[in-house]
Amino acid sequence: MQSILKSTITAGVMALGATQAFAQAPAAPAAPAAIFAVTSSAIKDGTTIDKKYAGPNLPNMNCGGDNVSPPLQWSGAPANTKSFAVLVFDFEGGRGPGVSHWVSYGWGPEATGIPEGAGNKEAAGYRAGSNMRNSGEYFGPCAPATDSPHHYIYSVYALDVPKDELPAGLKRDEFLEKVKGRILNLVSIVTTYKRP
Repeated sequence: MQSILKSTITAGVMALGATQAFAQAPAAPAAPAAIFAVTSSAIKDGTTIDKKYAGPNLPNMNCGGDNVSPPLQWSGAPANTKSFAVLVFDFEGGRGPGVSHWVSYGWGPEATGIPEGAGNKEAAGYRAGSNMRNSGEYFGPCAPATDSPHHYIYSVYALDVPKDELPAGLKRDEFLEKVKGRILNLVSIVTTYKRP
């Protein structure tokens, strides 16, 4: 009986020691969180945009470009991202308040970028908002030749918003109001341009 009791106590002590050793063991370091980032093979942060991606030549507005939307690639989006939005904004446009050149949202959570020309047609895969020309299509940079070069912000928003939740046709301010408090992260490329 005594040997059975001793064996039981010994086993209990060993189990307690193992539990304490496990509790005191340092936790494995957590993997660093991915950094949300956007890049492009066509436009570079802090540089003048190529005329291919600038606004078109119109009868009353010679922007000097071909009006092709540039490709964008992104990575490291937050784990709970439910959709992405891509907006293009001229910070100095409109002589102060800024001008919206493209509003697109509802890109699915699996998206890791958009191809060149994606903004030149209201293609499947996203919902078109409304830019300063009341169009859902991309309208490239077109700062007046008399101005200093304007800054054009190509932004990708990671959103806690299901891709089909927002209605099409939202202007930039309407979009931002709808997603207030639901922007998980935001990354941008800033380029410059003015008309030739």
